[in-house]
Amino acid sequence: MIEKLVRLLARIFGLIGMFSMFAMLLHVTLDVAGKWLLDMPLPVTIEMTSNYYMVGVVFFPLAAVELRNGHISVEIISQYLKPRIRRTLIAIVSLMGVVYFSLLTARTWHDAINKYEIGEYLYGTVPLQVWQTRFFVPLGCGLLVIVLLWKAIMLLRGTERLVSEGNTTIELEDNR
Repeated sequence: MIEKLVRLLARIFGLIGMFSMFAMLLHVTLDVAGKWLLDMPLPVTIEMTSNYYMVGVVFFPLAAVELRNGHISVEIISQYLKPRIRRTLIAIVSLMGVVYFSLLTARTWHDAINKYEIGEYLYGTVPLQVWQTRFFVPLGCGLLVIVLLWKAIMLLRGTERLVSEGNTTIELEDNR
């Protein structure tokens, strides 16, 4: 039950990140086409890209990437460890991530509330409200905390499939 909910939320957040990427692609393409073909660029393209799209692209998919073991990892020694020790090591690292991302979530939530209360916006060619995007970081990091905590608990209980789920290893070739 908990696993299904965690995976559903991660999938939804991942889709929001994907939508942000598509919206950014569309907005920038229309801006460039408008600038070069019609001499009429879209207003607030840079502001929308840096304050809305990029934040969504980076922070919303964090949990989905973690569930697929998609974050960059280097296994120099751990690949030779016994499975139980490897699971324990990954669980400890996940708990360290819980601590770090919990602090980041709390701090950015506080900042988001502050920006909401003052109604933060940017002055550009058109005034643009940006306080909404301040919530993207704590929401994405908060879900990552839940995923990391769930993952650590499951690994400590002996769930082996989480160690290799979705994980692909890239071997570097020695081209001599």
